[in-house]
This record gives sequence, C-alpha cells and structure tokens, in this order.
Amino acid sequence: MATGEPRNRVPSGAVLREHEKAFRDCLTALYGRVNQLNQEVQGLQSADVFSVGIYKQTGEIEKLAKQLRNLAKG
Repeated sequence: MATGEPRNRVPSGAVLREHEKAFRDCLTALYGRVNQLNQEVQGLQSADVFSVGIYKQTGEIEKLAKQLRNLAKG
C-alpha cells in the first residue's frame, strides 16, 4: 500500500452491484431451502423421527445464513 493511500476505500459501483446480486442470490437460495424444509417437516407425524436428510438440510440452511450474514457485513 502506498503512503498516503486511504485504508477504508469505498467500493466502486460495479463492486457494489456485484455484492448486491450475491446477497440477493443467497437470500433467494436460503428462502427456497427453508420452504423446502418446512414442507418436509409439515408432512411428518409427531411420532416420526427426523431423517438424516432433514439434518443435512438444516446444515445447508445454516451455511447459507452465515454466508448471508457475511455479505451483509460487507
């Protein structure tokens, strides 16, 4: 980094648009996964045991939520 160069540079318009697209795409994916999981859980009886698939889906949802949080931070 050159002397006198600001440390906190404001991202360019293209970078901001790319960041916004990534955020929206991640949010859409998260929304879809949550809806899919909700439909599966709605079909379960109270005595049924949650499947491994449901466990894996919750992990994928968690990853998407973390990615969304990191995108929101900037």
